[in-house]
Amino acid sequence: MNITLGIVKNIDFQFWLNSNDFYSPDVLSTTVKTGITHVKRAGLVNSLVNEINSNAELINLIQYRINLQKSASAYSDEDLLIIFDLIQAWGGKMGKNPYVLGGKPRITKSKLFASLYRASVEMLYQLTEIEDYENDIGPIKEKLEAIPQLGESFSTKHLSFWSRFLKNCPELVIYDTRMRDIIRAANKHVEGANITYKDFRLALLQEAQALGLEINDIERAIFAFSSNYFKNDNFALKTDPKINHPDKAIAHQLINDLKPKKCLLQKLFLN
Repeated sequence: MNITLGIVKNIDFQFWLNSNDFYSPDVLSTTVKTGITHVKRAGLVNSLVNEINSNAELINLIQYRINLQKSASAYSDEDLLIIFDLIQAWGGKMGKNPYVLGGKPRITKSKLFASLYRASVEMLYQLTEIEDYENDIGPIKEKLEAIPQLGESFSTKHLSFWSRFLKNCPELVIYDTRMRDIIRAANKHVEGANITYKDFRLALLQEAQALGLEINDIERAIFAFSSNYFKNDNFALKTDPKINHPDKAIAHQLINDLKPKKCLLQKLFLN
């Protein structure tokens, strides 16, 4: 099964990369504000985020907290939980589950969160190259997803942030609902197949050199493109995209390619 970016590789990557508000130095987006409100319930980041004025400032704070220590064992449990909460905040309103569901486990089970997160961070510190996904990445992702109320959309956000800011760690990317929907639409030839995180990352790697971008930049651009044209709760076109751009044609093609084609008899009957 060969998973590629398909027609998505034809979008204006540099334009969409610059249009991704989640990394904006000028905007503290509504969804990130909501994410901050949720994580403040755990009580560790309140003073740290009070002066945050943009999404980029929050990212800089995450980087600062990750780079405070030089080894996995040097982080205190509180250090790790602060980083966890900050990344959840950046993820926006959908990062609320550990703070509002199941008896608020992030608040009531802090030791469990810290233990599982520490184990994940220890493995990330040891990751200097990816020779075999199942042995190198799979166990880290699985450990993160053992954290209560943390699914793939957010486990991969944690993988992405730590990999960006650890000196020797290979790049790992975010694989959330938008990315799953768009990679499936771009690979209609594998209908019904489960396109995994491994598949998605490899598809980005295939294009990275040709595009002259890092794989995290490619993911960021695809996310911005998707956010502009597609709804988040279902893979349907928005009626009023915020940005008018020629890549609208690619968005429409992704949707049209998903629709089953009527056979000739049906067309004759309908006509």
